[in-house]
Amino acid sequence: MSEPAPLRLAKPGVSVDRVVAAVLARIASGELNPGEQLRQEDLAEELGFSRVPVREALHALAEQRVLVHQKHRGFFVAKRNAHEVAQFARMLELIEDDLLASIRWPTAAELTRLHALNERLLEVAEDYEVAETAALNREFHFAIFGLSPHSIMVEELERLWRLAHPYILADMITPDSRRARVAEHRAVIERLAREDRSGVVEAMARHRRRSRLPADAAAAQLR
Repeated sequence: MSEPAPLRLAKPGVSVDRVVAAVLARIASGELNPGEQLRQEDLAEELGFSRVPVREALHALAEQRVLVHQKHRGFFVAKRNAHEVAQFARMLELIEDDLLASIRWPTAAELTRLHALNERLLEVAEDYEVAETAALNREFHFAIFGLSPHSIMVEELERLWRLAHPYILADMITPDSRRARVAEHRAVIERLAREDRSGVVEAMARHRRRSRLPADAAAAQLR
């Protein structure tokens, strides 16, 4: 398994799926921030759909805790306190380490793809917009996690990444942080090429310690 599973948060329906994808893309790019309200009427007009699929999509995202639904007020991007973010950090660490312990070694073609993704990350390091950096970073990581046979854990990790993404995104704002990410990715690729499992786990752990969630320090309290 080398690609993330297709997103499925709501009941089948092209319109609902497209609304879900559009909202997630806006959160991932930083266009929608934690605590920001989503108005059904505005989304329906912007995306060219009726209110019915928009409402279904927003409810589906609320069930996944990507959004929060407040009675008589509407839908808001979920806003987490430091303790909640620390829990994300800890769960991500546990699942990612378990997946890395179970991955098969990548083929030459898969290593080439990882290098290409990482070099593209370097090319866009100076870009003002962060959307492509975020998408490339996710693709890079899940190209590795997808080498594990534990598909259910990979799917759960995808869900957690969606929930934590606004906070992960904070490390992708400056060019310096993006270049540091590229260097850390290279260390991971090098150890994958060597088939050094403990080295892969340690390189990814160093990457997390520098770049992951702002509440990582608090996560130590959960151990």
